Amino acid sequence: MLRRDFVLGMCAGGLATFSAPLVSFARVPGRGRLVFVLLRGGFDGLAAVVPYGDPGYQSLRGAMAYEPTDLVELGDGFGLTPGLAPLADLWQANELAVVHAMAIPYRTRSHFDGQAILETGLGGPDGASDGWLNRLLQVMDGERTGLAVAAGLPRSLSGEFPVATWSPVELGVLDDGYLERLHVLYRADRALYDRFEAGLQMREVASDDGMSADMRGRGRQGRIAPVMRAAARFINAPGGPNVAAVEFGGWDTHANQGMAGGNLDRLLGQLAEGIMAFREEAGASWADTTMVVMTEFGRTARPNGTGGTDHGTAGAGFVIGPGISRSHVLTDWPGLAEQSLYEGRDLRPTLDTRAILKGVIGGAFDLTAAQTGRVFPGSDGVRPVYDLIG
Repeated sequence: MLRRDFVLGMCAGGLATFSAPLVSFARVPGRGRLVFVLLRGGFDGLAAVVPYGDPGYQSLRGAMAYEPTDLVELGDGFGLTPGLAPLADLWQANELAVVHAMAIPYRTRSHFDGQAILETGLGGPDGASDGWLNRLLQVMDGERTGLAVAAGLPRSLSGEFPVATWSPVELGVLDDGYLERLHVLYRADRALYDRFEAGLQMREVASDDGMSADMRGRGRQGRIAPVMRAAARFINAPGGPNVAAVEFGGWDTHANQGMAGGNLDRLLGQLAEGIMAFREEAGASWADTTMVVMTEFGRTARPNGTGGTDHGTAGAGFVIGPGISRSHVLTDWPGLAEQSLYEGRDLRPTLDTRAILKGVIGGAFDLTAAQTGRVFPGSDGVRPVYDLIG
């Protein structure tokens, strides 16, 4: 399929009607398919994947602690929040690996730094500006094409490998893009940069009830499922791409995070419905698809005074698809005792995001260690979790 024909097909498919997310695609050879879902804002891993079996959990979370009977049981003292209940079908089908106590390799509480590190695949916020998905395209052999549907080229796909872009008028990411450009400018001045970050946090807390507009008023039949269905249709189309990046904002829960049926749980419900919608729409293509769900950092282990959680460190993520070795909770659990917390406030990180991503792309695309090393430069000491993919 020619690039022009694929873009025209996207337009005809009506993707421009989706106003909230950013979707990016890239085509590489082989049968494997990869979907990278980035949840911008840092979702609360302790609320999504609940370590109810940890002796310190109930006292640490207080009024925001779930009872085991409220959860979808995963075993080993972990359970999924009610909003993620649709994923139980994946768990039963051996298509869901839950990753916990995971973090980027650099310690930061800045959204922009955290997202930059996750998208570039580097060990810190400074260095190469190209993204790990673009470098993945560079190491693959044969014909491949890339396409980003966004107000601008996402960092994960930026780089030497040419990637086409299409910017729908309705795509509602202008504000985030503008703030990211300001962030780049302010990094040159430490004093201004610190004030810029402080101003962003005040903006988050002051916005109505502390939740982003994306989290308010969308409902369980919100924006995620239609976009995930569209991504599956494009991947499933003859000659379509087999690498996709899908991004959703609104996960920064400083206030009124809620419990079952609350703000975060409803959004997690949208995510679960979106994942299941993708699975359904993908049809036969699902057999060769691996989906990774990550966020830039976790939240504080203790709730704050406004019923929310603040920027933290380690959190949770998911690796999904028929190609995973088995359903399980993958973690080197550090515990929630006071002395075990990172800086006395966060879940301590014990697993590097790059270990997960190196294992996934190595298994899904049969890459060598040298190839995965080129995708994630400077990660020679990070051992891939190869047994994620069966």
